[in-house]
Amino acid sequence: MAVGDRSEKRLFGPTEVATSDTTVATVPASRLWVVKQLMITNTNGVDAWVTLSIGAASATPNCFFYRLPVAANDTVVFDTALVMSAAETINGEADRSGVNVLGVGWEKEV
Repeated sequence: MAVGDRSEKRLFGPTEVATSDTTVATVPASRLWVVKQLMITNTNGVDAWVTLSIGAASATPNCFFYRLPVAANDTVVFDTALVMSAAETINGEADRSGVNVLGVGWEKEV
């Protein structure tokens, strides 16, 4: 990949979201991401919630999903245009194990 090139790809995941605030994905150095779609799957037999934030811990001011309910054994899909710079992170927290997140979109070398 050369500077300025853009490729469509799976950016991260599937990654299980921990039950405490944890980094789910980090944009690599010299890269820019545009997250176009997020898929959140609850593989647990019990309803769950998930919080996702950008750039910092999953504290309320940083969240783009806050305690989003995900039904037992269900998947929710969100179309987005979340632009992220090198070294920025997506952090997450779920109220139980078995909640996974996957992100697809564009990666550009800068």
